Amino acid sequence: MATQLDEGISLQRQGRLTEAEALYRAVLRTSPNDAGALHYIGLANYQAGKLEAADSFMSRSLEIDHSCANTWNDLGAVKLKRGKLEESVRHFVRALDLNELHTDALNNIAAALRKLYRFEGALAYLRRLALLRPNSADVMRNLADTLYNVGRVTESIEIFHEAIRLDPLGKAARLGMAEACEAAGKFKQARWQYVAVLRRDPENALALSKVLQLRDGAFDVGWAERAQRLAERSDTPVDAKTRLNIGLAYHFDRIGSYDTAFGQLKLARDRQARLRPFSSDGYSAAVDTLVKVLSKEFFRSAPRLEASSERPIFIVGMPRSGTTLTEQVLATHPRVAAGGELAALPTASFRVQELSGGHLAYPYGLTSMSAASLEKLAGAYLEQLQKIDTGGRKVTDKLPFNFMHLGIVALMFPNAKVVHCRRSPMDNCMSCYFTSFAEEVQFANDLETLGRYYADYHRLMLHWRDVLPLNVHTLQYEDLVANTEATMRELLSYCGLEWEPACLKFYDTARGIRTPSRWQVRQPIYRNSVARWRNYEAHLAPLERALGSALRESVSERS
Repeated sequence: MATQLDEGISLQRQGRLTEAEALYRAVLRTSPNDAGALHYIGLANYQAGKLEAADSFMSRSLEIDHSCANTWNDLGAVKLKRGKLEESVRHFVRALDLNELHTDALNNIAAALRKLYRFEGALAYLRRLALLRPNSADVMRNLADTLYNVGRVTESIEIFHEAIRLDPLGKAARLGMAEACEAAGKFKQARWQYVAVLRRDPENALALSKVLQLRDGAFDVGWAERAQRLAERSDTPVDAKTRLNIGLAYHFDRIGSYDTAFGQLKLARDRQARLRPFSSDGYSAAVDTLVKVLSKEFFRSAPRLEASSERPIFIVGMPRSGTTLTEQVLATHPRVAAGGELAALPTASFRVQELSGGHLAYPYGLTSMSAASLEKLAGAYLEQLQKIDTGGRKVTDKLPFNFMHLGIVALMFPNAKVVHCRRSPMDNCMSCYFTSFAEEVQFANDLETLGRYYADYHRLMLHWRDVLPLNVHTLQYEDLVANTEATMRELLSYCGLEWEPACLKFYDTARGIRTPSRWQVRQPIYRNSVARWRNYEAHLAPLERALGSALRESVSERS
């Protein structure tokens, strides 16, 4: 029997899965509870893509012998492949409990946690794996990529260097390195990495798209010609076509061919809108709910933590409204630490259902929240800020979409500073339409849904202005451009900060910036982006119609 099992394993290693499975079945006919045979027949089914059968065989194996780390790891891999991420994590943990040096389990649990966007957890396992496999380029690349995702940009660049040293021909590490260099403001180094990829792979769509979007440095006209040919080819994958169209749009915008630029951009956005449609009606209904539930009457009677921390500075607004620039100005001040786009406030809103008296989701749950529950939420939020800065400085939280969560901010942190970044609707929306966001912002893929989203955001901010017991500071982007120092002085004064001349040179502040504004905030204030929409005016009638009264009211507020 042992001989049959060994023969099956040998055949499996040769890729002869059907023959191997036949031998395992022979073993199981005489010994149906042979844990090893059940494990290996499950593994053969996994390799053949028969995931449900693999799951069943390996689960039976573990019922018989739950002390095999390899089986726990392999079943975890099956769960991971089936999209059962939390289950897969539990199986990898069991494998590591049995063998803490199990390199496959360390690699797999990190992969699962990355898919769950739990990058800090993945980082701990990848650091352990890197100690065990220091010469693996793949391990180093995954470690570097995870460091980038938790905002440790400088360290990620160091590890990407090591991955490239171990595998100089590897494209993924060079592309990751280029992205990290852009975030660090090292645009020349980023360009060098993209060009290095294109030397070996001239039709690499990601490298072509990225190099076309870079603002400075030498430009090879062959890149645009090659990108156009690839974008028009029928055998180019859809995602690659989209990237290329976006890169070409940036290229033609830069040389002043605005109609051609818009045509390329529309090809990309229309494709994305078809693949991932956005429900404007659904979003409007969500805003309706906020306006209805979180009324002036609600805030008159709701409990608030009057002795709450003044440490957070919330920076909210539409994407591309100046939130990153505002954070960069504040981060230049010695009494402020930049938190970036934190998930802490949406997490607090999500926990409202758990902690509210009626176990209702946000915003309904706020109507039955006790002061004690608010203390728990506020405490958990402040713990996240403490991880960013242990020195007691104020910390910025610049997730733009936090404008949806200002109702809970008013209860948790009624003394907090909230900066609302506002920009001319047409410029703001056109900038959104042009931008390749790290996490796709689906509403921005269509001019009508984009305009409707802005209109809903606008009416929600008007509602907050009327009902919130918060002192919200509005920072108009155009004012920052036209009257830079005066606008910065008002901002710092509102935040309780003394004037700091260094804030005028915010572009010299060295920090990792992973948002699409990473180039702009490393330049002195420039006026090119004001009224930029007029270059595309002939194409923007659907946007103007969708904006409706928000466009008229914005003009009125500015006059």
